[in-house]
Amino acid sequence: MTPGKVICFELFGDYAQYKKFFANMSPLSFSIPPRTALSGTIGAILGIDKSENPERFNPQDSFIALRLMNEVKKTKIAHNYLKTTSLKHVSRFQEHKPTNVEFLKDVRYRIYFACEDAKMYQKLKELLEAHKSVYTISLGISGCLANFEYLGEFGLTPLEPGHELLVDSVVPMASIDKVLLNTPARLQKAVMPVTMGNDRVVDKYEEVLYELEGNPMNLVLKDIAYKVNDLQDVIHGF
Repeated sequence: MTPGKVICFELFGDYAQYKKFFANMSPLSFSIPPRTALSGTIGAILGIDKSENPERFNPQDSFIALRLMNEVKKTKIAHNYLKTTSLKHVSRFQEHKPTNVEFLKDVRYRIYFACEDAKMYQKLKELLEAHKSVYTISLGISGCLANFEYLGEFGLTPLEPGHELLVDSVVPMASIDKVLLNTPARLQKAVMPVTMGNDRVVDKYEEVLYELEGNPMNLVLKDIAYKVNDLQDVIHGF
């Protein structure tokens, strides 16, 4: 999708946990929310049922970009998981498993969103303006409740590829021609889910690049990026 304008809001909270799909025994968290998690958050604000949500936000029909506003910080919190087969076993459990769970701490993300569905776009804008959501939103798991702040609706100025840019958002590695290390940077790559079907099976994974302290990345891109008018952020969808 090629957007002409975006809705912009910031999502924040004390803790977040975006579980890595390959870490089952000792849960680890991605350093940033995957695109699938962000589409789930937007769907929760809109009140879209989770059985219908994933395919409503495929990249052909929607644009999502993400900027880190705070440095990535991680901590481990001990959990004591109980093995239960019924409600009575909650107080009379036979087995338990102490587990260290990795969480993100003091998170704040700036999200840019556009879509082909004009009614959905307008509804999201009105809900964000009124600081309302249909369902309670969280940062990955239900125990990590989220808050949000609406920044506004902004026009976009396309930036042609092949030129050096300071990019503020997460960028897919497939869209990067060169990474220019002119200044110190804490860059990290991660393979993350991008799209899934309504059966909750991931259709596509993608490797993305981001800066752990939320600083701009000095890049030459293969395709179009956008400057967010008024905010002056330079973003790329993922």
